[in-house]
Amino acid sequence: MGFAPITIILLLCAFPARAADKWTPVPPVDWSRIKLGDFRDDELDLPHYLHHFHTVANAVIEDGPNRGFMGEAVWRGRDKNQQGPWNARVMESHLSLAFFFCTNRPWNPYFASPAVRQRLEAMLTFWCNMQNEDGRFSEYGPQQWNLPSTAFATKFIGQTLTLLHEHQKDCPLDPALLKRVISSDRKAIIATLTMPDLYEHGKKFTNQYCNVFAGAAAYLALFPDPEIQRLLEQKVTETSKDFLSPCGYFYEADGPDFGYTLHTTHSDVEMCFHYFGAETSIGKQLLDVQRKWYDWLSFNLLRQPDGSTFVINRGIETRQKHADWSRQDGAIVEHVELACAFATMREELKQNNHDQRQRLKENWGKFGEVTAGTGQTSFSPYTFLHRTHTPFYPTAQQRDAAIAKLPYLARDRFVRQMSDTRKNALFTFIRRPRYYTIFNAGEQITPQQRRGLGLIWSPRAGTVMQTQTDSADDAWGTRADGAEQVYEAGDVATSLVDDTFVYSLGNVGRKTIIFNDDDIEVRIEHAGKFTEQIPLIITPDAPRVLTVDSPVKSQQKQGGIVFGKSRIETTTLSATDSLTYHLRIAP
Repeated sequence: MGFAPITIILLLCAFPARAADKWTPVPPVDWSRIKLGDFRDDELDLPHYLHHFHTVANAVIEDGPNRGFMGEAVWRGRDKNQQGPWNARVMESHLSLAFFFCTNRPWNPYFASPAVRQRLEAMLTFWCNMQNEDGRFSEYGPQQWNLPSTAFATKFIGQTLTLLHEHQKDCPLDPALLKRVISSDRKAIIATLTMPDLYEHGKKFTNQYCNVFAGAAAYLALFPDPEIQRLLEQKVTETSKDFLSPCGYFYEADGPDFGYTLHTTHSDVEMCFHYFGAETSIGKQLLDVQRKWYDWLSFNLLRQPDGSTFVINRGIETRQKHADWSRQDGAIVEHVELACAFATMREELKQNNHDQRQRLKENWGKFGEVTAGTGQTSFSPYTFLHRTHTPFYPTAQQRDAAIAKLPYLARDRFVRQMSDTRKNALFTFIRRPRYYTIFNAGEQITPQQRRGLGLIWSPRAGTVMQTQTDSADDAWGTRADGAEQVYEAGDVATSLVDDTFVYSLGNVGRKTIIFNDDDIEVRIEHAGKFTEQIPLIITPDAPRVLTVDSPVKSQQKQGGIVFGKSRIETTTLSATDSLTYHLRIAP
């Protein structure tokens, strides 16, 4: 698959310093010697990481029993480093060191650096020492071996070994240590692919298990291994049935989640696909499930008219919290037509690079801080994981053709329902000439989910209403007097009959939603006082397309920005015993 088996070069002069020797500090970058022109367009995100790399490298513990542990929180949460030296997830930063150690570019003063090698070897030694005899790693406590720490380990160590292999002449490590790392990687891959309890856990958390697809693919590219090849083919086939809902989403806590799948599972699949391609049995199965996933996205990620972002049917998120997602890029885009609708087009990429280069020029040598966590301000090893996994960027014509096939743009009238078989979850997608809306019903799978009307989209204005994940005040629904949450922050048992949903509000009332051509009519019967919440999306200087027509006075509560320049503004209607109102969408 493109790589010959690794050869360990025995260079005595390149052996590491003895453990007792004092480490040489990793110096900061001298920006007077580095020019913006040294960076290619695909490297414009790296100056920030280059600026902070010395801090990250020097955070590796030099002395004592924890020699080689990442002592500062640069990746994952701050508490993950300070709890104790058992969390293998924080050790994924070995890839950050390996990248700068093995990258021979004019802007990189750390290429083949002996000081970086000292720390990288210490990290890899500590990483090997963390592993249980059966191949698993721990994350949450001493010897609390689990799936995520083990499967993630295979993905990141797979890329570290790939970098070390590609630059073994200039950047050799201690051969005995390298042999040990390879053995530890194989043990972790075998453990993930063979242990029934890890697979059972993976059925609930797809993103965690599928890391081994990436890790095993990278390993096989370096070390052909019939056992791993056989096991990987078997698990790719099994997971395509066990990890994927009939609706098209990958299970996260037994339900749909956009953040984990769009980021981590996407990473897993893209890395595996990089090695196997579209013509192998594994590659074909990956593409098959990705087509189903993008079909699901085509109903749940709604394009704003200006193309700036896609707004998410976020009320059904089981784990993470994302209001929108701007672009989804990767090699798979070339092979899944609908994926082109969500991808960065070539002309857009060129403009983005131009803008980024201009921003760097204006602020050269000035970079933001690194913070603990997993967000954009952390020193994430994901930054270095996919740099050689080339995405496919469609032309404007290709992307426009795919956008035209998004269901709510391709047709102005339909009803489509999808239901899950693992959990009682029903999703109804309704298109009328003036609007598109999603009604989420069934059981509440995790406490942060909100059922009922998930969002309303207008062809002219884009998303004009969106219920907010894990919210009491900005979720659509009915709230009894003095209640902490709307009824829709729980189970909603209903089905669509003649364009109408009817469901109970506890044991004190019922709610009827009718989807007319020009509006959505909501009727509420509820004993005593109650309020109705309608979380509108308001964009500055844009006309209001959605209006609330009600016989009772309304109150508006302005919230924060949810995506772009759009903010949430929740309209509250107060009533007693009954209420009928209309959500009217202008043409």
